[in-house]
Amino acid sequence: MIDKRYNKKLRKIITLEKGERFCPKCNGNGILKRTRGRFRSKNLMCSICLGAGKLDWIEDIRGKKNE
Repeated sequence: MIDKRYNKKLRKIITLEKGERFCPKCNGNGILKRTRGRFRSKNLMCSICLGAGKLDWIEDIRGKKNE
């Protein structure tokens, strides 16, 4: 299992610690690409992990707090 991924929002490689997992929505990127129309695209921050790319077991159950 690979426990390192590049987070585009933080612009660094994040690693998983014990009890953490990558965000299921953005897959550790922290940013979701949203395309509108043919030429317009916009990067949006992930609403589950708030750009962190990973969740610990408490945040996975209760949700991440906006700090």
